[in-house]
Amino acid sequence: MASLGAAASSGSGSATASSGQRPFWMASNWYAEKMPTVISGQLGTSATQFLNNSVNPGQFLRGVRLIVRSSGGAGGTATADAPFNVFNSAELDNVDGSQILYPMTGYAHFLAQKYYRPWLGSPDQAYDYANGVNPSFTLFLQNEVRHTLAVLSNTDSRSQYKYSLTYAPAASVITSGTTAPTVTTTAYMDAWAQPDATDLQGTANQPLPPGLNVQNLRRHDLPVQLNSAGSDNVVITRAITGNELRGVIMVLRDSTGARQDYATDPIRWTVDNRNMGALSPDELFNWMSNFYGPLYSGRPAGVYVYPRFYLPGNLVGQGWLPTTNATKLQWEFNTISTGANLPGTIELISDEMTPVGDIPPELDMI
Repeated sequence: MASLGAAASSGSGSATASSGQRPFWMASNWYAEKMPTVISGQLGTSATQFLNNSVNPGQFLRGVRLIVRSSGGAGGTATADAPFNVFNSAELDNVDGSQILYPMTGYAHFLAQKYYRPWLGSPDQAYDYANGVNPSFTLFLQNEVRHTLAVLSNTDSRSQYKYSLTYAPAASVITSGTTAPTVTTTAYMDAWAQPDATDLQGTANQPLPPGLNVQNLRRHDLPVQLNSAGSDNVVITRAITGNELRGVIMVLRDSTGARQDYATDPIRWTVDNRNMGALSPDELFNWMSNFYGPLYSGRPAGVYVYPRFYLPGNLVGQGWLPTTNATKLQWEFNTISTGANLPGTIELISDEMTPVGDIPPELDMI
């Protein structure tokens, strides 16, 4: 399987609790620290890059939280993917420069947070969400899945993780605005703290989080165009295989970039020569609603989700889907006969897991 290389655990101790040790999650605590660089700028006529920002070293990295605020905008209306498309691109990079959360739009990362980390709540339901001429929201570039699964050892100041952001052109976020907003992004390093060697009674603490034994990868692929009305679409990809899939999100757009529910009955999904289902859109949407249950906060137009993980509290879900670099994922469906502004695009957003050691049973497949 593909590996994230240097993202694996470092340091001494065991990622598996020994007999008599207090488990890591009991001995540790969540920790947050503001990044020294605050990124600010007025949205312009073209994209603006802010590359290779270092993540503060220390602790075990859960992810980079991006708190976005803006001011000064006037006139105009928000576009369909706003406010998250303030980021034309966002990514989280490994200490060796390879990518952990691949560069993709803020809207793609929003979908990943909404459907791959549903217990955190959808970002468009958060207290600070405001979609208008002065966007406000928080986006979590989260490598951790849950309960330490896929945290990163961030203890070496000589080898730092990095994140890069690109602000989108103003016209992508606000249409017909008279004054573009100035957008400010404050980033925080979110982490699990390194525990003391023992508790107050002298009981040894588990020094490393058990989730270090698994790594997370988020990628996307634009494999084929969405064909004209009534035409067949065959989506084949090997770009998001090689690991264990926690899920795939498919996003359909027309030629203007607008998301559209343009897939018709049936949507056939196959993995190599195995038929994974021939679903109507309604049946797929029922699966989504059944799976997410009380965590479900609605489905944006043009978004089709195939979750492949387990929700322990709800006792619902499936195991991660094993793949190799030779695995072929294929979807086939017709474009709706009444579709306009075609051909369009089809985007796939994956969430992938790579075990690098034994997975504790409580973290397996979640």
